[in-house]
Amino acid sequence: DQPALVRQLDLSSLWSVLGSCLEGARHHEASTDKTTFHEIISTVNALIRLRRDLVTSTLPHLSYILRRLFLSLRHLRPQLGAKQSKMVTDTLPIWVNPNQPFSSEESKALARLLTTMTTKTIVRGQTSAAEAGKAESLARPFSKHAAYVLQAYIEALNDSLCVIPADVRKELEPGLFALCDMMGEYNRDAPMVASLDAGGKTVLKFIWREYEKQRYIGKG
Repeated sequence: DQPALVRQLDLSSLWSVLGSCLEGARHHEASTDKTTFHEIISTVNALIRLRRDLVTSTLPHLSYILRRLFLSLRHLRPQLGAKQSKMVTDTLPIWVNPNQPFSSEESKALARLLTTMTTKTIVRGQTSAAEAGKAESLARPFSKHAAYVLQAYIEALNDSLCVIPADVRKELEPGLFALCDMMGEYNRDAPMVASLDAGGKTVLKFIWREYEKQRYIGKG
């Protein structure tokens, strides 16, 4: 509500609280609290839009939160055994009931958050009017972290115990393309070489083809 009052120490504590909210739990509530998901999105969105000056120095924390949000969208694959199900459910937040997974509405909200990172905004809370008047985005500073976030989606998609429904994947596309835009080809190649298996590389190549396809619509 008052972004100008947020200080660096406040932000460090806030990332810690959000991270704790998204950590896996052995037991879960009787019903999924979708409001919590959207409140986390709203909080991070406000920080990105209005306190970019503080967020820029804590990008690894932001990356972790985005990864956890991606992983929370997973659905259990049907007909899993109890042991296999628990391997997945133990990684979900306490307020997510595995029998009531998130829908396309939540993936749409996450996609909007990711696209916000590429939108130029003005920082609130600067003492200098000239400094506050510079409209910029997080795209450039976040470029080295974007692949790490996108990798969480790829890992979730390739998880043999999980599934991400088609409508959820479809709503995520604008956010995935925003990550691709921030990464650029140089940062795209790093996970291709160092951290993705064959299945992961296939998924990344597919995402990149779709990104380039929509990127050049109307430019030919």
